Amino acid sequence: MTKLRYCERVDARLPVVFAGEAYVGEGTVLNVSVPGCAIHSRKRVQPGSYLEMRILVPDATSPLRVGLAKVRWCEGRQFGVEFIRMPGEDQVHLGRLVKKMTPLALLPQTDRWQEARS
Repeated sequence: MTKLRYCERVDARLPVVFAGEAYVGEGTVLNVSVPGCAIHSRKRVQPGSYLEMRILVPDATSPLRVGLAKVRWCEGRQFGVEFIRMPGEDQVHLGRLVKKMTPLALLPQTDRWQEARS
């Protein structure tokens, strides 16, 4: 059975810093939607763990703040998170950002996956 997404994901290459209970890491947001994102990082995380995050957005005076995110899946150096708690102004900023970016469905698949794997 295929799981359908309820929000559109958009391609993103945004720096991110995250912290769990016993570690701090950094990486790149590969794609993002209003409820979550996929991240590539050298730091390994575990599914089910919780993170605090700061996503650096071009032309923004401050990063997007995610007070609480849950790691939903991990595969190699990539993992997906669900945003659980985010300040209202950052939710609005994220919504605007997602609307301005190119949906993943419109990008050539070879480009997406080659970049994500490198």
